[in-house]
Amino acid sequence: MSDHLFRLKIYGVRGSYPPTTDNGHTYGVNTTCLRFDIEKHVVIFDAGTGIINLGNDLFQEMRQADGKQNYKKLHFFFSHLHIDHLMGFPYFLLNYIPDIEMHMISPRILTYSLEQVLEFLMSPALFPVTLNELPSRRTFYDFSENMVALFFDHGFEIHPASEAAKIKNWQGKVSCLRNYTHPKGGAYIYKVESHNGKKVVFATDVEGFVGNDQRLVNFARDADILIHDAQYTLEEYAMFQGFGHSTYEMACAVAKEAGVKKLLLTHHDPKHGDELLAQLEAKAREIFPQTHVATEFMEFAF
Repeated sequence: MSDHLFRLKIYGVRGSYPPTTDNGHTYGVNTTCLRFDIEKHVVIFDAGTGIINLGNDLFQEMRQADGKQNYKKLHFFFSHLHIDHLMGFPYFLLNYIPDIEMHMISPRILTYSLEQVLEFLMSPALFPVTLNELPSRRTFYDFSENMVALFFDHGFEIHPASEAAKIKNWQGKVSCLRNYTHPKGGAYIYKVESHNGKKVVFATDVEGFVGNDQRLVNFARDADILIHDAQYTLEEYAMFQGFGHSTYEMACAVAKEAGVKKLLLTHHDPKHGDELLAQLEAKAREIFPQTHVATEFMEFAF
């Protein structure tokens, strides 16, 4: 990746499951995964099948390491614990490298912790290697709306939001907002901020409604990039209302009211091929001109 100090790269843009036909390769076939580089820190959001390519990239970068990035300590945040946002984790290459340290940061969903869910996902009945058998090391942290993760040159710290406002000299900040529209247990919206005021908001698995979600509008206010769920067409939404996903119209309405600079539509339905996604992008631009359909390997540097 480039030498910018705050960078975003997209590795997975699909929802539910990877497409099973050949009509989706222009925009990508992998489920949700994002990578942020905040100074030397590598920060990963969700572990859909996109994390498999991310792991391969990180491994190659480690072999050519110049000391600028800390590949030995990775940080993970999770929007929620549905299978499409976790299914790539067992195949993440850096799981199998002994000196890798992973900080696993996630809100609890219903009564389940991230550690419990990953242990089940990699239990003997489902996968040949258990979580505890992985040679890499993991530390788990609970996260919630009243907490903030701050990244410094020496590492990262999690603080109550009330205290974090007083802390200076951080390089990056991650905060979250709980959304209750995605069954069951909701999903968490994340905001990633750099010390020089750049902001990216990641709002996957959310469902819009009339008048917009004003909490999300305020959370995303003036963001440089809003990444927003847009799984359904309007016709599909009539059938799947209540499933916890949005249309491009809903995403555009939030982007417009929040005054964001750029909107990326994500969590594409696996049945939506390249032609349909291009059509949806064109229609979305009639509402919010700075709209793009999120594509695997998109990169942004600030």
